[in-house]
Amino acid sequence: MTRSTMYAMSHMSHSASAYQAEASCSCAHHAAYNGISLILDAIIMASIIICVLICGIGILALAITLLVLVLVLGLLVRNRFDFHTPEMRRRALL
Repeated sequence: MTRSTMYAMSHMSHSASAYQAEASCSCAHHAAYNGISLILDAIIMASIIICVLICGIGILALAITLLVLVLVLGLLVRNRFDFHTPEMRRRALL
């Protein structure tokens, strides 16, 4: 083989088609990693949203419970010190 033939063969192995094959292979791997990262990002966002909703529901339930407790205690105190109950009115008429 002559030197020019060896030079031509060495450049043939590094021709544009070889680079294109490697590029498509690496592009496919890159696309697969992008797909995986998109799925993981979606899972992370979904778990954050679920945690926020659970905390929000817990705080809302606590607020409703405290509101009902305050209302019940208010009614009990009002009835305890209310002098205009039907029994008091009956006694006042007698």
